Amino acid sequence: MGPDILRENFALLIPLTAMLIPIVAIVAYYLNKASKDRLRHETIRELVRAGQPIPPELLSGDDTPVDKPSPGNPNRSLTPGVTNLAVGLGLMGMFWLMKPGSWLWGIGLIPFCLGLGFLLLWRIEQSAAKPPAA
Repeated sequence: MGPDILRENFALLIPLTAMLIPIVAIVAYYLNKASKDRLRHETIRELVRAGQPIPPELLSGDDTPVDKPSPGNPNRSLTPGVTNLAVGLGLMGMFWLMKPGSWLWGIGLIPFCLGLGFLLLWRIEQSAAKPPAA
């Protein structure tokens, strides 16, 4: 009964594992986040008991300082935009050469359109960052 059942259901093991990996990753992320929050709350309680001031960084819940926002990379949308455009063009070309006249080349439109969206977002961010001409 034991080895035969494993041999018969072995084909189900691969998709089951593939489905469980993201679930385990999500659960691990939220457990880690809950642990960090618990430690932060314990630290705040200890500071209140000791009568010490609570730093604003501790209350904000993130690791960045409250009074110094990060400036951000002005080209953060440019790199994924160009990459997605190139991947989309490559996929369209590859699928067209594999089977001309088929609909498969349309699969490349997904990353291509994502790339166009990233480039449009980059252009909007660039125009919003420029000071208005006086």
